[in-house]
Amino acid sequence: MGEHISRGRARSGHNDSEVEYMEKVFVAKWYHLLVYPDWFRRLHQRPGRFLGELVKVGMTVADIGCGLGFYTIEMARLVGQNGRVIAIDFQAQMLRVTARKARKAGVAERVEIIECTQDNLMVSERTPLGQVDFALSMWVAHEAPDRERFFGQIRRMLKSEGRYLLAEPKFHVGKQLYRAICSDAERAGLKRISEPAVGASRAALFVVA
Repeated sequence: MGEHISRGRARSGHNDSEVEYMEKVFVAKWYHLLVYPDWFRRLHQRPGRFLGELVKVGMTVADIGCGLGFYTIEMARLVGQNGRVIAIDFQAQMLRVTARKARKAGVAERVEIIECTQDNLMVSERTPLGQVDFALSMWVAHEAPDRERFFGQIRRMLKSEGRYLLAEPKFHVGKQLYRAICSDAERAGLKRISEPAVGASRAALFVVA
């Protein structure tokens, strides 16, 4: 796996003071995801249970860290012919697989592929500012080298009434790290409003604060 160091902040001590900490983070490569095929992911995470409430016909949505495109295709079906899905990833091989899946599923015309960098979602360059109704990052935020920057870019792409679903893997992200990730999102201008049930995940739904 790829590896980098991520900076964050954690709470410690009885006075609830903040201290800086560093985390070693592993970044999934495209071939790692082959052990988690779409049919198993659909059974395991049950995307229809939570996406159906969040993604509607005609929406513009963003799949941030789209990986091999599982959620890109799921959301492309939900937004319909007049909707749009922006699939963002920094690994070119992931995006090639996503594009191929979109063509096979007959939804390629409503999927835009964007290759970003690991620390820049290309918000100002390619992604429409303030035009996204819903954004999803599935098992991605813990890989961001600068999470406040990451969440700040998500906030800027959202409409004023837009929503963002953060989901992190329970088997890899513990409660302390999950709380730190959510705190970084809130410092970036997002407000947590609920914690939807997402299979095998710790998840939080945010709106623009």
